[in-house]
Amino acid sequence: MTRQKNIVYNVLLNETRDQVLMVKNIGPSYSYYTLPGGTVEAGETLPEAAIREAKEETGYDVAVGELLHVSEAFFPQVDEHCLFFFFQSEIRGGELGTIFPDEIEEISWVTIADAVQFMNLSKEYEQILTTQQTVPYVFNGQITH
Repeated sequence: MTRQKNIVYNVLLNETRDQVLMVKNIGPSYSYYTLPGGTVEAGETLPEAAIREAKEETGYDVAVGELLHVSEAFFPQVDEHCLFFFFQSEIRGGELGTIFPDEIEEISWVTIADAVQFMNLSKEYEQILTTQQTVPYVFNGQITH
């Protein structure tokens, strides 16, 4: 049975807004770049997960802003269906470093074009990350019927 996972990403731009912070993950076969982020844990909202993941992977305390984009993909090799949520985020403190040195090989600022290429995303992501146009995100709390 295919498992569904929710994945959050932090889009952290530098001061001139032409570079994005990325982490280089150590994979089973090769290392690969992603934006700081990861799997939403049980009981977490999407922004809570983004804050936790940014701290764990980069050492930075972030404020999570608006939702930039939602996408999805299937990973048949692990029987997963993943939803990806990209959030505008801003560094508010902390110190660069990771609590997972056995999982994160490198943390670096890269151009937005390189970030799109490293993550193997379609070219339209370059415009999404550059323009920072947002879409609504609403947390509805607990609903009981």
